[in-house]
Amino acid sequence: VTTLADDPDRLRDKLMILMLNDTGLRKGELLGLCHEDIGENNDCYIKVVRRNNPNGARVKGQERTIPINPALLKMYNDYLIYEYPDPAISNYVFVNIWEGEVGMPMNPNVLNTMFSRLGKKTGIKVYPHLFRHTYASRMIELGCKPERLKYLLGHTNIQTTMDTYFHPKPENLRKLIEKDKTE
Repeated sequence: VTTLADDPDRLRDKLMILMLNDTGLRKGELLGLCHEDIGENNDCYIKVVRRNNPNGARVKGQERTIPINPALLKMYNDYLIYEYPDPAISNYVFVNIWEGEVGMPMNPNVLNTMFSRLGKKTGIKVYPHLFRHTYASRMIELGCKPERLKYLLGHTNIQTTMDTYFHPKPENLRKLIEKDKTE
């Protein structure tokens, strides 16, 4: 993740990588974010809201609120100051800045192309949904209860959460088993 986030020259692209990594958002949820969905001041959260987006991005799962790292909120604020076009143009967070119609919400295909280029440049095969799997495994390994993770990922069924998104590292599996025994 560090290699991927250090590569882009654009703050917007770095913010997208870190936001996917730190929140487990789906690609459509990321590209459907509006400014009012991101906490202000010291309120470090993102709200995932169902709405009709002009770029076709959509919320597949449940609406929810996800806590974020204060550093991510600072990076978002820096992005607004240093790269974001005139805020009066759009309410969407991730918009076209250098190509296409400036201020329009990014198309999901643009994000796919960005990750394809990033993969070729870094030698790391990566796509947006991979961060969702990484987030889920990391949260479980940090002690997040499956029911809480189900909420954070927007799932309606806990089996989807555990069967599809939980990929423990072999060295951490023993710790998780031991922890389960003590609870």
